[in-house]
Amino acid sequence: MEQSWKQTLIQTLLVTVIAVNMMWIGLLVARNRLEPAGTAPVMGRPGTPASQKEVRLQYEGVTSEGEWEVEHYRTIEILRDEKGREIQSRPTSEETHLRYWKGDRS
Repeated sequence: MEQSWKQTLIQTLLVTVIAVNMMWIGLLVARNRLEPAGTAPVMGRPGTPASQKEVRLQYEGVTSEGEWEVEHYRTIEILRDEKGREIQSRPTSEETHLRYWKGDRS
């Protein structure tokens, strides 16, 4: 009984190894022979951006708040053409405030 169990296990493993190897060989052969259907040659050129967007801070002034001095800046978006000329400039709602202490330094 012990021999038949071992023999069955060995035969099962051998058949499995042979089947897996045959599948691998089939995949390798098919990969080299088949081309995907539906491929078309590329006719266009890569796109170049017609314009570039730039973001800058624009100085809006300074205020004093007690012992503090506050500088105010607004973010603006600048749209430029391919030659670098400004096409459009528009302010955004984003603001930046830099606060400096101007009080007693002792």
